[in-house]
Amino acid sequence: MTPACASPHSYALRAALHLALAALGLMIALLARAEDNKQPDCNATDAGKLQGCDTGGQHADAATFKALDWWSLDTVPESLIDRECIICGGRYIDPLAEDAVPTDRPRDINADADSSWLKGSEVILIGNANATQGARDMRADKLVVDREEESAILSGNVILREPGIKVRGDSAEIQSRTGEATVFNGEFVLHREHMRGTSDILERDEDGLIHVHNGSFTYCPPGEDDWVVYSKDMVIDLEEGLATARSARIEAAGTPVFYTPWLRIPLDDRRRTGLLWPSWGNDSNGGLDVSVPIYLNLAPNYDATYAPRYIEERGLDHQLQLRYTNPLVGDWFAGGAYLHDDDKYKDRVPDASSDRWLGVLRQSGLFQQRWRSRINYSKASDVDYMQDLETANIDDLRRTNLLQLGAIDYLGDNWLTNAKVQSFQSLADDISNQYEILPQITTRYRGSGQPFSLQPIAMTQYSNFGADRDVVTGERLYGEAGMSYPMAWPFGFLTPELKYRQVAYDLSDATTFPDNTPSAGSAVANLDGGLFFERNMRFAGKSLLQTLEPRVYYLYSERADQTDQPVFDSAELTFGYSQLFRDTRFSGHDRLDDANQISLGVTSRLIDDHSGRALLSASVGQIYYFEDRKVRLNRVAEPLDEKSSEIAGNLTITPTRDLVMRSSLVWDPNEDQVDSGFALASYKPDNGSVFNLGYTFRRPTGTGIFAQTKTDEASASSFLPLDNNWSIFGAIRYSLENSIGIEDMIGVEYDSCCWTVRLLQLRYYNNVSTFTNFNDPDLEREHTIQFQFVLKGMGGFGNRVTKVMDDMIRGYEERDY
Repeated sequence: MTPACASPHSYALRAALHLALAALGLMIALLARAEDNKQPDCNATDAGKLQGCDTGGQHADAATFKALDWWSLDTVPESLIDRECIICGGRYIDPLAEDAVPTDRPRDINADADSSWLKGSEVILIGNANATQGARDMRADKLVVDREEESAILSGNVILREPGIKVRGDSAEIQSRTGEATVFNGEFVLHREHMRGTSDILERDEDGLIHVHNGSFTYCPPGEDDWVVYSKDMVIDLEEGLATARSARIEAAGTPVFYTPWLRIPLDDRRRTGLLWPSWGNDSNGGLDVSVPIYLNLAPNYDATYAPRYIEERGLDHQLQLRYTNPLVGDWFAGGAYLHDDDKYKDRVPDASSDRWLGVLRQSGLFQQRWRSRINYSKASDVDYMQDLETANIDDLRRTNLLQLGAIDYLGDNWLTNAKVQSFQSLADDISNQYEILPQITTRYRGSGQPFSLQPIAMTQYSNFGADRDVVTGERLYGEAGMSYPMAWPFGFLTPELKYRQVAYDLSDATTFPDNTPSAGSAVANLDGGLFFERNMRFAGKSLLQTLEPRVYYLYSERADQTDQPVFDSAELTFGYSQLFRDTRFSGHDRLDDANQISLGVTSRLIDDHSGRALLSASVGQIYYFEDRKVRLNRVAEPLDEKSSEIAGNLTITPTRDLVMRSSLVWDPNEDQVDSGFALASYKPDNGSVFNLGYTFRRPTGTGIFAQTKTDEASASSFLPLDNNWSIFGAIRYSLENSIGIEDMIGVEYDSCCWTVRLLQLRYYNNVSTFTNFNDPDLEREHTIQFQFVLKGMGGFGNRVTKVMDDMIRGYEERDY
């Protein structure tokens, strides 16, 4: 009977806490077990330090392991050694992995033994008896083969083999024609599935199904039983990659922790209906957060996932995902979430609806290799939805808008046509919704690029811009046409180009513009050329090829008066080395920039002769202006009168395959200051470590609505194994300008051959933007604790941990069997 004062939420909370405490107890038991069975450092290269690694555990029986096809680490071929092999102290190796069992015709049986004789239709073999039939192999102390019945009875030290499976037992019966077999008091290994087990009776029926009676199985290596599933009856279907156990219990470190009358265990990554492992966490944005997904494999080409998610301070959030694929309509994804009566949101925003929801629709398709379609539509109930409820992904927390896009492309031999509609839902109160594009149609000619032949240039674009605010809207037609003549030689290239650009508008509500139908045109000419020099050299004992690649780019474009024209989708491009060789300094087509300039750049590379890998690549360049640039994004802005641009450079150094260092710098010689730059070093050695160190700097640019604030940030992230089992990881993004950490994460991992546990804490500001004022008293730092537990081969709960690690540690990869 439920007490009148108890709420459903209190019982849900209590159940979730019990789940968390049980998981914590399981983790503590396993950690204690792990310390008792702690293996030596199998990463050591000194053979004397590898004692114990060749047994897979301190109390291991090496002979037993060999009988299970378990190879110790020091005997595993180097090509098969990976991190999991090191953690486990070895691996299963199937001697029949390359063999195949033919099904189109029977195979003769070949047999031998220490002694043999005939008795009627029976062949009796005693002492090291061995019989083979194709890739099947049977061994025993005694083997009796009935030639008429095509059956065999084995007794004493029985071993049965086929590709992918090995079975040992006291005795066995085999029907050769049907493939049926029964093994008594058996022990089995499934090599590819990394699975071993025991059984009182193990049967294989004529359909190839393996029946395990009163048996057990585990993914742990021989000598370790950190977790084991015991079952009264289990059916293993290797063809379907599925095991089904009845009356099953899971034991961890010898202690029963879970019982179920029915348990289905996937042996591979194929999709199957069932419960997925839950996600668990706790954060300041909602308290305890538990989700238990249910996966429905409805058909080979469509499925669904429903995930009820309990958030302590908000209520029950219903999440649904649907997937569908068909060659005729492409790949579709539809998803959404609905949270009725968000208690916490109602307290914070009492005048708004407390029912919160998110809808997502995505599609991509390619039809007849000509037509390509895309849909990416998202809409939320309110501007705070992503910050409050998408707490597993840092990027989602920082989103300032939701894209609503539909597009279709036609890919012709020479013409490309694109039609799209696009809108955005703003997720920030201080950022206005961007213009809607309803629609935009672009047609472009795609030349062959064949050297020493005229290449036509042709492009037209029609756009209709709308808005849900009081601003100018209207239609825009842009076009360009011209010719280029690319020339290329082994020592260099030269490409002259000439084209004309035209833009015209039909404006609505243009109260700030004198003309509703303004237009402008501009001719553009450019000449792009470069040379390739190279020489052989030696450095640090390596044979290298050094290149020197100077490049010159001259650009001239007429000035068009556009002071009476709006800006719909254009912005100034960020200046960098690649900007030196573009024919415009704006994105979009609202501005036809004027130019009379020459760009000089040079690139040099060091290439390893042996591997062909670029060890170093460095580029530097600058633009020299012969005239002021009068066309500006802001119609009333003053012309740009500098005689030269900033100096832009890029540098990439890859001294080894493990280490990559990238940097860029923009230096303004007119002001004698650095305008922007970044540096990133990533180190990823073979031992599973990941190290990243970065720095980003950008001076304030623009004014008014085009302004960007100063950025001065350092970042670091790492995943560091301390030994074969323990690892620590963390990440930080720190604002040097404001002397405050924007986000930081720290965690610990214990990874054994049998199971993995991770615990992390994350702190962040969920509304950081370009204009964030860190002195704002209303700016709150959120924090979350996430826990993950995984039984190797069976999955686990807490997959939000790996999502956060993927987001914040560049180069981190989840390890699977």
